[in-house]
Amino acid sequence: MQIRTKIAIQFTIIIACILIIFSLAVYYTSENFRKQEFYNRLHDRGILTAQLLKELKITEKDKKKLRDANKSILGKLNVEKVLMFNDKDELVYASYEADSILYNPGFLKDVRQKKYIETSDWDNQVTGSLYIDENGKSYVVIAEATDIYGREKLQNIRDTLITSFVIGITLTIILGIIFAGQSLKPIAGINEEITNITAYNLKQKVNVGNNKDEIAQLANNFNKMLERLETSFELQKSFVSNASHELRTPLAALKSEIQIALENERTGDEYKNILKSLLTDTQRLIQLTNGLLQLAKSENQENNMALKPTRIDEILFKAQEEILGLNADYRIAVDFDDIPDDDKWVTVNGNEALLLTVFTNLLDNACKYSMQHEAEVKIRFDEKQCIVAVKDNGIGIPESELSKIFEPFYRTHNASGYRGHGIGLSVCRRIIDIHQGKIEVQSEVGKGSVFEVTLPHL
Repeated sequence: MQIRTKIAIQFTIIIACILIIFSLAVYYTSENFRKQEFYNRLHDRGILTAQLLKELKITEKDKKKLRDANKSILGKLNVEKVLMFNDKDELVYASYEADSILYNPGFLKDVRQKKYIETSDWDNQVTGSLYIDENGKSYVVIAEATDIYGREKLQNIRDTLITSFVIGITLTIILGIIFAGQSLKPIAGINEEITNITAYNLKQKVNVGNNKDEIAQLANNFNKMLERLETSFELQKSFVSNASHELRTPLAALKSEIQIALENERTGDEYKNILKSLLTDTQRLIQLTNGLLQLAKSENQENNMALKPTRIDEILFKAQEEILGLNADYRIAVDFDDIPDDDKWVTVNGNEALLLTVFTNLLDNACKYSMQHEAEVKIRFDEKQCIVAVKDNGIGIPESELSKIFEPFYRTHNASGYRGHGIGLSVCRRIIDIHQGKIEVQSEVGKGSVFEVTLPHL
């Protein structure tokens, strides 16, 4: 079902409920008003009859005159019966002639107790009133009639309300469909524009309309998503291009060395030297391949990464041991600013293998770019975070390039003489991001750099 149809149906249901409640309120208010008005008129006519009866001499001839008056005066009320009883429940007057007149003694008793009663008898409405004359004698006056005209008016009101309800619902459905279509027209336009956007024209943007309402906000958010997708595609293209370039260089070197070795017969020592050179290039190729795998793995790790409480100091000591085991001339010092009273201050919820990759890369870079191959690590903490600072006295990073060093394959111009492929720092940043931390750098050319990693602790 289309949204336009859903909106029209929901709007129609709401209006229908409102109209039904309104119509019922009008109908029952009119009905109650009709009843009360007719009861009042019955009461007044009954009392008037009693007053006229007391002013006349109570003879059969006078009663005959009063009956004729009731037929003309009270006929407008469609009065069927007006009865008057004395305090002994004896019938004093009846507005009609009959061989026998039926009445309920219990009703007379209730009237004497409550002085006034309103009730109904099928289609007739009945009032019972206690009338006391100037001599203190009490009489019960019963008036009964059918409100034909009132019911006809009520029927007209009911027919009018039903007709109005049907017309109102019909108009609501028609107008609801029209207005819903007009309201959703911008969305239909956005859908049409979206169908024309592919991976090859992500620069195309969706029209934001008046740039004020929720639909404009949706279009703006979609345009921002397109920008992020475009950036991701560009990064992917750049990654593939750079990875191909980086892999091609050592592979070309390997191929050239093998071709040269096969051109002439060589001695055993010469073949050994060639194999050593091939081994070096192969190690470079393996290192590059491992870096590319780490980068790709870090990009896909967030959704299925296993996290557990991990001590940062233990990871740093493992990274120190690993780096020193591969490079005997490196020196790394790990120390606390303050000894923690609670292990939780240096424990984070993280993936040990990935965090080990981060600190291994940072320590290796710090030693590699220092003349003395030294690195200093400081661990500190506060109420919410554990902070690790890796400091070196190396070549430093130019200020203009600080914002680019975390991009894949980017290397500063003063680092071209050192081994590396520009992958390590991008891997570090991605891993820290998925641990909801941050990594920052402060550096000065010729004096060294400080990389600071901040992670939330337990």
